[in-house]
Amino acid sequence: MKKSIEAMLDEFIAAESPSILLANEIEVALDEAYPDNDYVQDLVGMLAMYRPEGGEFLYNAEAMRAKLLRARDYLSGLAD
Repeated sequence: MKKSIEAMLDEFIAAESPSILLANEIEVALDEAYPDNDYVQDLVGMLAMYRPEGGEFLYNAEAMRAKLLRARDYLSGLAD
C-alpha cells in the first residue's frame, strides 16, 4: 500500500468528523493505485457516497470509518 494512501486512511479513521474533501482524495488515490481491483473499486464507489451526516443511500462518518478500517487491513495484505 502506498504510504500516502495509508496516511489518508489513518487521518480519516482518526477524525471525529472526516471531511468530504479527504474522502474524495482517498477515492481518487485508490482509483488510480488499484484500477483493476474489484474490492477497491467498490470502496471507491462507497467513498463517492460519503457525507459526514449520512442520509438516504449515503454513508455517514461512522459507517465509512468501519469500511476504511477493514480496507486498510486488506490493502496492507496487498503490499506484502
